Amino acid sequence: MTKEICDIQTLSTYLDISISEIRKLVREKRIPHFRIGNRLKFDLKKINTWIDEKEKKEIESQTWLLY
Repeated sequence: MTKEICDIQTLSTYLDISISEIRKLVREKRIPHFRIGNRLKFDLKKINTWIDEKEKKEIESQTWLLY
């Protein structure tokens, strides 16, 4: 099994959000991450799953508001 692991700078570019926003999500335990030593690392497969779940919740909440 091959994992696609990235650092915080790469994730910042990938998600198009600031590094400080990612650090905030990490502190609040709202984004999947792990540490190697004191370095934050992110598994892109888990990040993509996390994004899919957030999109699904957003669609569900918008659908609910329509009724």
